[in-house]
Amino acid sequence: MKLPFQKSDPARTGHQYLEDLSTAYWYSEVLFTAMELEIFRFVDLGHDRIEKLAGTARCGRDELLRLMTALERLELIGRHEGRWFNQTATARFLLPQSPDYMGDFLGYRRYMQAGWRRLSQKMARRNRTFHPAVTLDDDYQKRTDQYVRALDALARQKAKEIAAVMEPLDWQGLVLDAGGGAGSLSRSLLARRRQNVSVLLELPEVLSAADQLYPCSENWTGIYRTAGDFRHPPFPAGQRFGLVILSNFLHAYNGVDARNLLEKAVRLLSDGGILLIHDYFPDRTGNTPHKGPLYDLNMMVNTYQGACHRADTLVRWLKKIGLKEVVVRDLDTDTALILAGNNKPVRIPGKGKRGWVEKACNAGFRQAVLLPASQVRTAAWVRMKCRYGCPRYGFSRQCPPETQTPEKTRWLLDDYRWALLVEGTPPGRSFHERLLDLEKQAFLAGFHRALIFGAGPCPLCSECTTANACRHPEKVRPAMEACGIDVYATAKGTGIRLTPVPDRTGYVKYFGLLLME
Repeated sequence: MKLPFQKSDPARTGHQYLEDLSTAYWYSEVLFTAMELEIFRFVDLGHDRIEKLAGTARCGRDELLRLMTALERLELIGRHEGRWFNQTATARFLLPQSPDYMGDFLGYRRYMQAGWRRLSQKMARRNRTFHPAVTLDDDYQKRTDQYVRALDALARQKAKEIAAVMEPLDWQGLVLDAGGGAGSLSRSLLARRRQNVSVLLELPEVLSAADQLYPCSENWTGIYRTAGDFRHPPFPAGQRFGLVILSNFLHAYNGVDARNLLEKAVRLLSDGGILLIHDYFPDRTGNTPHKGPLYDLNMMVNTYQGACHRADTLVRWLKKIGLKEVVVRDLDTDTALILAGNNKPVRIPGKGKRGWVEKACNAGFRQAVLLPASQVRTAAWVRMKCRYGCPRYGFSRQCPPETQTPEKTRWLLDDYRWALLVEGTPPGRSFHERLLDLEKQAFLAGFHRALIFGAGPCPLCSECTTANACRHPEKVRPAMEACGIDVYATAKGTGIRLTPVPDRTGYVKYFGLLLME
């Protein structure tokens, strides 16, 4: 697995790579903290449920669960039916009893961090001094000014993505931008809807910093700045808004407070209004699947009670409050949107075939890649490996020689334009069931030729009835390899790393293929 900041590309034009570089230390601190707390050792000893692990590690249960979620997303540990387990590399290199233990080496890397913070001084001449933008010794207003300036730089980039998603939606009336900083999201939305106006509700000190950042009056056209705290909205009774924005707002509060603020936001919606929530969500996988749980830890470290709330939790809250039309959409960067309509459906135009990458990840697959069907590789050697290497050869209807030849598979692939390669893990039956569900979703979405190929021997029956009719004809699908698809070459062509597993304790990857037309 490559981390986001490892994917350098001189052709990239977005800001996400630089943002990932700036938070690279989040990744290493998660590793060092887990080592310091001896999490991997305790899990190996059988303390594999969160309550027991928290007691053994002498950690708060909820705080430890947030760390474990980040470790899981970084693939240092795994979880199955509520039990944690060490991944292969973790067991090999991070357990003291392992002959390949590298804990001492990695710990020394942490010791060396302090020296790296002096890199600027090492590079500069002696008469040069450095003045950081802000320090803990600065007064409150200076720290607030820098905070608003820093967050607005990010908000301007995010606003472009959010405004593009919102453009086709039909929302009318006043906009409430709660905790909107310097108003960049409102500014971007109003640029596309000039008939609307926005109320920017922020703390007085934040509005003061925003005025310094945007001193020209034209920057505030259509935006009315209102000093106040959203916990006690300073609006007259009966005031309603056509669009209520909570952007990077709810993560400043714990679960109880976030739920209460969500209810306040819904009460301020006009009939047919839309609630827009933009945030980091620990359960969204998106393009940067690590950032949600890492940002959650950032809130735990740097705020009083802040937490990134799961998207599915917010959706559940909204539906209990009474908003039935709720849509979740991952952005191309590391955050996501939740859109909820008040007595009005929310319809976001789909991303076409590329939206199926998101659907596959949300369905439980580890990752998915959309590729032209012409890039799916076939080869004669694949079926030869089945014949001269697999003990199940000839004992299953979904294995050679019953399945079609590589030549016929190539003809089939040439009849499609697109394919979705998905990666998952054992057990094989659950992987196969997820593939079938994905095929069904694609069929119902209008891809009437949707067809999947699975992984390995058919998992539906312990023994195939080759002499009689198949017991599950509606569920059976052939494996990629059984039809002559070179899974290794196909995965490599998409940038996915796939190597043979040298022993039974190694990490196993399953691959499936969805043909779409």
